[in-house]
Order: sequence, then C-alpha cells, then structure tokens
Amino acid sequence: MKALRTYLEKRKSALNLILEKSPKSFTPENFHALRVEIKRMNALFDLLNYCSKKFKRKKNYTSFKLIFKQAGKIRELQIEESLLAEQPNSHLLQAYRNHLKKLETKELRRFFAIVNKSFLKKLKKRYNKIIPLITKASVKKVNQYIDKKSRAITKLMCKTKFKKMQMHSFRKRLKTYLYNEKILICESQNQTLQDKNILSDLLGEWHDYEVVINHLKKGIKSNKTNPSVTKQLQVTKAILTSKRELLFNKINATLPYQTLL
Repeated sequence: MKALRTYLEKRKSALNLILEKSPKSFTPENFHALRVEIKRMNALFDLLNYCSKKFKRKKNYTSFKLIFKQAGKIRELQIEESLLAEQPNSHLLQAYRNHLKKLETKELRRFFAIVNKSFLKKLKKRYNKIIPLITKASVKKVNQYIDKKSRAITKLMCKTKFKKMQMHSFRKRLKTYLYNEKILICESQNQTLQDKNILSDLLGEWHDYEVVINHLKKGIKSNKTNPSVTKQLQVTKAILTSKRELLFNKINATLPYQTLL
C-alpha cells in the first residue's frame, strides 16, 4: 500500500535527521520529537502486524525500543526539571535540581553510547527488511484494522469514569489508533483529528504529572537531601498532586461529551 510506504519513509527520514545530530546539538525538544517518531513507527508496526503474518512486530521494534526507553529516562528528567522551575520558591530546590542535572548527564552518556554509526547501520538494514512487507498490507486489511481499533476505543470511551491505573494504558491505545488513522485521512479531515487529539493531550499532561510526582516521592524517601530541601520537595509534591487531581477530574468530565469516533 503506497500510503504506508510513504509514511514509513517520512518516519525514517525524521528519525535519521534527529539521530544523526551531534550530542552537543541535542535539545529537550529533540528527545521529545524522537520519542514521538518512534511511537508513530510502533503504531505502524501494530498495523503491519495485523495485516501480514510474516511481519514480526517484536523483532522489528527491538532496536527502536532500546533508544525509546533510554530517551524516555532523559525526557522524564527534563520534564521534572521544567516543572520544578515553574514552581513557587523553586530556588529552594536548587540542590535537588542540580542532582537531576547530574542524573540527566549520566543518562545522556548512555544514550549516545547506544546511538553510534553501527546502530544507525542496523536501523537501515531493518528498514530494508520492513519495506517489502508493506506491500502485503491491502486496503481491505488496513480498513479492517482501523475499524477494529475504532470500535475498541469507542467501547472504552463508554465507561463513565476512568480509574487512574487505566489512564496511561488507554492513552497508548488511543495514540496508536490516532497515529494510524492519520495515515489514511485526507488533508480536509485534519480538523477532525485535532479534535480527537484533545483528550490524548490531556492524558499526556496528566502522565507527566504522574511521572514527576512518583520521582519526587523517591527523592523524599531517599534521605539524601537535608531537612529543608525535603520539606520543600513535600510542598512541591502537594502542589503538583493537586494539579494532577484537577486534570484527572477534567479528563473524566470530558469523556461523556467527547465525540472521538
């Protein structure tokens, strides 16, 4: 299917453009973009896995998963640093923020130790093996996949309220559906997709709070900070927890009225 091959080529180019950057020129936005591109690639793999028995999703995703997870460790630290910098009296957490910077530097070294010329060659070989399998994806099979995912999302949306443990799992399923739906729609339908992404964006924001709060809990329990810093961490955690709860309620209030599909 031509649309799928074109989409894969775009993802390949976007990923290569990021991965070929020098370590010094990498920015937080690059790590975010990298993870988004790999999510798109993984969603495509989910579709191809449905369309072709010869496509081995786990095998094809292994290399992408490796850098996705490592970039995720870096991204989580960057998000935490960003959120802490926005909080009242953030200067009182300077020692803790310096600690985060050291952790980030450590994870950055690990990331760039993985992403070398040999790794990029491995990815190129993987692309060359995937491209022939794309032709096996018929329009009929692709439409069946989209319809199946659509019905599954609709069923989940019928729930009157999400539980916190369900939020991230639902977001991943929703993202997979949205990424693959976007491959097939025409430009005139982009506004519809923007409307669908509202809930996904809210879920993503909620997840950011969840990650940072859990990391702060570990920082408080570690006893590696002095009492005054620990107290400020507790205050910051309480503020972020309050914001997370408001967002959680907003998401659940949106669900009954959100027409996604």
